[in-house]
Amino acid sequence: MAGLAVFSLPVLLFQAVELTWRAYLPVFLNQSVGVALAVVGALMLGVRVLDAVADVAIGWISDNVATRFGRRAPWMAAGALLVPVGALLLFLAPPGAELVRVIGAGVLLHVGYSFIVTPHGGWGLELSDDEEERTRIMGAKVWFGVFGSMAMLATIGVLERSYGFGIRALATVFGTVIAIAAPVTILAVLAKFRERPPERRKQVAKMSQPLPQLLAGMMRDPALRRILFLYLLCGIADASTASTFLFLVEPVLGLTGQAATLLLIQPVMALFTLPLWTGLANRLGRRNVLTIGYAWQALAMPLALVVPEGSTVLFGLFLALRGLTCGIEYMLLRVMVADVAEKGAANGARLSGTYYALSSVTLKLALGLGAGLGLFLIGLSGFEAGGSTGSGASLAVRLAYVLPSVIAGLAGLLVSNRVGPVRSGLRKKPVYT
Repeated sequence: MAGLAVFSLPVLLFQAVELTWRAYLPVFLNQSVGVALAVVGALMLGVRVLDAVADVAIGWISDNVATRFGRRAPWMAAGALLVPVGALLLFLAPPGAELVRVIGAGVLLHVGYSFIVTPHGGWGLELSDDEEERTRIMGAKVWFGVFGSMAMLATIGVLERSYGFGIRALATVFGTVIAIAAPVTILAVLAKFRERPPERRKQVAKMSQPLPQLLAGMMRDPALRRILFLYLLCGIADASTASTFLFLVEPVLGLTGQAATLLLIQPVMALFTLPLWTGLANRLGRRNVLTIGYAWQALAMPLALVVPEGSTVLFGLFLALRGLTCGIEYMLLRVMVADVAEKGAANGARLSGTYYALSSVTLKLALGLGAGLGLFLIGLSGFEAGGSTGSGASLAVRLAYVLPSVIAGLAGLLVSNRVGPVRSGLRKKPVYT
């Protein structure tokens, strides 16, 4: 278990990048740097598209190219060098910074991020061949992500409420934390773990199959297509709620200085409920638990429409109810991707990096679409940051926060009922220590 904890440390970095990128960066760029909301939305989507291309390429290369240091480790080490540079340039951007700097820093941060997250994810899919153990591994990774989110949000809450940190000071903290976490967490993994030899495991695919042909073959699997569609729904819903959260909390609900504390509620809920959902998934079946998650999302999100202005308690109660199923979709979908990758490995080619890259690409594109969608919906209302919020603009912000998640939940209900378990037939011991 200690080994799994060390392997999951980079998830803390991933959570820091995603939390700041989705929830705080739009406000920072708009209010502090002076970038228009429409441009911010385009940046959120554009960088994700470039990021997606890098994911696929790195996933394929890390499956096929073995070095003396392993297939995954060299890319992760390179990412640990790139991420700090991009983070510091982006989150320490001065007011009126040139758009070229903002875009370049965002690209650098996310290319380095891809160098880490895709090889690490592919490596994680190979940690165990046991189906139930994979659920526990992915549950642990999500749990560590939740813990990292809690730690960061708790720190932000203290800085906001006790020391009066504004968005610019918080952005400086974000950039510094990410810049430090990247090399520290990756070094811990590389010092503790060694990859399994590909000759013994037959993990390296033959280079004779071009990447487009390989991807086309993978996408012919209906189970994988359904899993990726569910990833798409999750990403759009999460990013739209994250990118609109601060606009809802402060200008609409009037809960100034409480955003970080309120954001902390859902991770706290997940910290205690994820182990329970992990056990239920192994007992009731992944598909059934996944269906529960989408149904609850569709039922709970509309409650945000009726939370009165100035009511911290009622909005906190809404977030607690929403958080009952927080994280279970990602946990179970990652397990299902591992199942599909294991099925493919039965043919003699271990392509975990490429499979993970497909899921990561889908998720990141969805995150870009979701963030852009949320900001676009707010922009349609004529909402102006720092100005007075009329009833029409207030309703638009609430709808931008709620509707994408409700639609995604309903669509997820239809599709999740058709995603069955992918059984490899293998029951082996985990290989982590």
